[in-house]
Amino acid sequence: MGWLVGAYLLPSFANAATCSLNVSPLNFGVYDALSMAPADSSTDILVSCTRTVTSGAETVAYTLAVSSGAGNFSARNMLRGTAVLVYNLHTGASRSAANVWGDGTGGSSTVTGSLLPLDAANPTRTANHALYGRIPARQDVAVGAYNDNVVVTMTF
Repeated sequence: MGWLVGAYLLPSFANAATCSLNVSPLNFGVYDALSMAPADSSTDILVSCTRTVTSGAETVAYTLAVSSGAGNFSARNMLRGTAVLVYNLHTGASRSAANVWGDGTGGSSTVTGSLLPLDAANPTRTANHALYGRIPARQDVAVGAYNDNVVVTMTF
């Protein structure tokens, strides 16, 4: 059981840097419906920006948002046909309802960061952001592969 991730970049016109995202798929492995513990997993989102100006320095401030996929920010859904396995994505390892990673609406949060300075000595910089997933315990679901697709968007 797992999900796939897409990535989009939305540059602002004030920045001349070029940036990219590398998002590794999140895989929960085999879900045990009889376990009293939730199933947790994590993956990484790597942000990389490269300077494009020929002199001076650039600072890239960015925001990372994650779409709701199937379901909504309070309960994302992995699907197997019409069968549903509820899960969610979080900005923190505590995986609490207070840190659901989304687009800033519906009680969700975004993640902000900056890469500075991009200059002659450091023309490319990277930052890593952990994405934490949780499937709540004791869901009565049929055996099989469940998937969801979410989109990670970087605005800079």
